[in-house]
Amino acid sequence: MPNHSSLLRRVSLRTRIIGLITSLVVAITLLLSWVASREAAIQLEANIGYSSADTAYQMVDKLNRSMDARIKEVRLLLGIQEFADRTDRFSVRAQLEHLQRNYDVLSWIGVTDATGLVVASTGGVLEGTSIAQRPVFIEGRQALWVGDVHDAVMLAQLLPNPTGEPVQFVDIAAPLYDQRGTFTGVLGVHLSWEWATQVKNSMFSPQLRAQQTELLLLSSQGRVILGPEELIGESLAFLENASDSPMPAWSIETWPDGQRYVTGVARSQGFGDFPGLGWVAVSRQPVTNAFAPVEQLYELILGTGLLVALMFSIIGWLVASRLVAPLTRLARAADNIQAATHRGVITLETGSPELKRLSTSMRDMVERLIDQRQTISRLEDLANTDPLTGLPNRAFLTQYLQHTLPDAHRQQQSVIVLLFDLDGFKRVNDELGHHAGDLLLIEITQRLKSTLRSGDVVARLGGDEFVMILKSTAEHSAYLATDVGQRLLQRIATPVLLPGGHRAQVGCSLGAAWWPQHGHDIEQVIQLADIALYQAKNKGKHRLVIYGEAH
Repeated sequence: MPNHSSLLRRVSLRTRIIGLITSLVVAITLLLSWVASREAAIQLEANIGYSSADTAYQMVDKLNRSMDARIKEVRLLLGIQEFADRTDRFSVRAQLEHLQRNYDVLSWIGVTDATGLVVASTGGVLEGTSIAQRPVFIEGRQALWVGDVHDAVMLAQLLPNPTGEPVQFVDIAAPLYDQRGTFTGVLGVHLSWEWATQVKNSMFSPQLRAQQTELLLLSSQGRVILGPEELIGESLAFLENASDSPMPAWSIETWPDGQRYVTGVARSQGFGDFPGLGWVAVSRQPVTNAFAPVEQLYELILGTGLLVALMFSIIGWLVASRLVAPLTRLARAADNIQAATHRGVITLETGSPELKRLSTSMRDMVERLIDQRQTISRLEDLANTDPLTGLPNRAFLTQYLQHTLPDAHRQQQSVIVLLFDLDGFKRVNDELGHHAGDLLLIEITQRLKSTLRSGDVVARLGGDEFVMILKSTAEHSAYLATDVGQRLLQRIATPVLLPGGHRAQVGCSLGAAWWPQHGHDIEQVIQLADIALYQAKNKGKHRLVIYGEAH
C-alpha cells in the first residue's frame, strides 16, 4: 500500500502550487471575513449606542434651550416698569394676557404685591388670593428662580384642562422693584409641561419610529416625569450610575418589563441663563431592533467572504495553466499600486476603465468637499449677519466678545459697551409704514459705520436696538465713550430724506459701561449699559448716560 509521501511525489508542482495558493486564499479570505465582520459589528454597535446617547443629548439640549428662552423672556418682562408700579390693574392684566396669547406655553402669569397677594393675572385667575406661602413667591422674592416640574396645587381647578390629565407646571419667578429700588412684588410664570411633550415629539424621525425608540425624561431624583404613560412617576434606580456621568453615555440595560434595551443617557448641564434642574434624558430601543443592522452586516460579510473564497478557488484552477512568471508580475503590480497610493495629487488615471472611473470619482469628491466648505462658510456669514442692515447680529457679537476679551486682557485694555436705541422710530413706522422704517434703519446703519474706528464693532440686537463695542485704555474710556456718543447723537439726529419726499427724523438714547472696570462678566457689563440706557430715557431721551455717573 503506497504511503502519503509517494502519493505526494506523483502530484505535479503546478498542482501543488495551485492547491497551496487556493487553500491559502480560501483560509485567508474566510479569516479576514470573520475578523472584518466582528470588528465591523463591534464598531456598528458602538455607533448605534452613541447615536442613542446623542438622541438623548439632543432632547435635553432642546429642553435646556427652550427653558433658557423662557427665562430670557421673563427677564424682558422685568423691564416693563408698569408691572412694578401696577398703577392700573386692568392694564397690567391686559398686557399679561397679550403675552400669554403670543406664547402658548405660558399657562398662567401673575403679579403679586410685596405681601404675596396676586393683584393682576391672566384671566383674573387667583387675583385677590395670597400665594405668600407658595415657593413661587418665597423663592421669587429673593432672585430669579426656576422651579422643577410639579403638579398644580392652587391652579388645578381654575385653569382649562380638556384632557383631564393632572396639570403640571415648571415655575419661573423673579422679584419686581420700582424705580427707587424698593421691592414691590413678584412676577410669577407657570409654564405648561405640555411644551416638553412637544419637544419630545419633535425628536422622532421616521427612522427612530421604525426602531421603536422611546424618549424619557427623569427628574434629579430619578423619577420619570416625561415618557410612556406606564412609566410616569416610576423611579429608575438602575440608571443612577449611567446618569451620573456629565457626558452622554450608553449601555445595554434590562428594564422593569424584563426586556433588554440599548439605553442612551444625557444629563442636563443647563444652557445660557438656565442653570439646569438635574434633568436626565433617556433614549431606549429594544436590542433586537437596535442591533438588527449588526446581524445583517455580520451575515453579509461572512456570506460575501464564502462567495469570494469559492470564486478564488474556481478562478485559481481555471487560470493556473496560463500563469507565467507570476511572482515577477505580481511584485511589479504591487510596486505600481503602492507608488500610486502614496501620490500627493489625485491625477486622472487612464490605464484602465476602472482606474479612470475611480480617479475621476475621487477628484469629483474632493471638489464637492471644497464646494461644501465654501457653502458652510457662506451659511456661517448669513447666520452672523442681520439681513436688513448687513450689520453683525447678536450671534456674531457673542463670538466676537469671546475672542476679544482675552486679547483685551492681555493688552490691558478696556472694552466699552455702548448700548443705544432710536427715539421716535415707532412713530416713523406708524406714520410712514414699515418699509420707510426699514429704509431709515439702512441709512442709520451707514451713519453708524462712518462713526466707527478701525477695529470697533457695531451690531444690531433687534428692532431699533444697537450696540457698539469699542476698545480703549482704562484712562480714556470715559472720554472715548462720551466722544463717540456725542457724534452718534449728532449724526443720527440729522433728518433722513425718504422716497416720496418724506423726511424722517429720529434721535437716540445711549447707555455706556465698560469691562472690566464696571464688571468682570461681560454679560453683567451689557446689563449695566442697558440700565444706563433706561436712565437716559427717563431723563428725557436724546442723551448719553454712563453707568455710575447717572446720579
